[in-house]
Amino acid sequence: MRVAVTGNMPNTSKVNFFKGATATRLTTKRLASAPLPQPEEDASSGVSGEEGPEMSETMFDELRKMNATLQTMAADVITIKETTKELKESVESIQARMGEAEQRISDLEDSHEQASSKLEKCDKRVDVLWSRVEDLENRSRRNNVRIVSLKEGLEEQGKMAKYVEKILGDALGLTGGEFEIERAHCIPIPVPDTSKPPRAVLVRFLRSSAREKVLQVARETRGIHWEGCKLSIFEDFTRELAEKRKAFVPVKKHLRELQVKHRLVYPATLLFTWNGQKEALH
Repeated sequence: MRVAVTGNMPNTSKVNFFKGATATRLTTKRLASAPLPQPEEDASSGVSGEEGPEMSETMFDELRKMNATLQTMAADVITIKETTKELKESVESIQARMGEAEQRISDLEDSHEQASSKLEKCDKRVDVLWSRVEDLENRSRRNNVRIVSLKEGLEEQGKMAKYVEKILGDALGLTGGEFEIERAHCIPIPVPDTSKPPRAVLVRFLRSSAREKVLQVARETRGIHWEGCKLSIFEDFTRELAEKRKAFVPVKKHLRELQVKHRLVYPATLLFTWNGQKEALH
């Protein structure tokens, strides 16, 4: 440091001035050479210099654990993604199969509806055809009659037609070529016990007019007595038609009690007059 000294300063003052400057330089040197004060430990941290390395190791351990945990979680996330992808593919496959199944079901429903319609038409046709067959069978029996309650074994073996001609002539007075019988036989079932009613006898006339005459006389006679038997003669019908006509028996009985004229016409229609009006029951 340089100090400018004026020329008018007295000698004593100059000496004092230089003494002060020298003292100042010495003080500065002492301060520079003195050791710097160490900073005080932070009371709030509570960690001494010796504990620093241990704390660092602990933090590294925690970081390593966290890193391992994150890696595990990352692997789990990858697994979840793969599983989700597989589930998505499975769901898409199921949806595709469901769509195919729905289409098949729809096709089956359409086919079922068509089949039901065809079946309904076939049922109607079968009913019509069955009615025609039944009608043809019953018409083929137009020359037939059934004789009921004739005891078994009264006729000679194999001569039922001759025996029926004798019954018609002796019991009903119907003789002549008009009542020629084409064939006669018992219905083809096993011979019943004596405790059961005998089999009916089927008689087929050569002419339908003979059959109508026999039925008329039998109705007028109201019972034919022959060798201890009370015979009845009926028309010959199929089982189905016979059941239909049989259902009118109670009605016919009630009409007779009321003295109402009635008649059952082919195939199964009951005609009668009630309060002046003609009625028909089918």
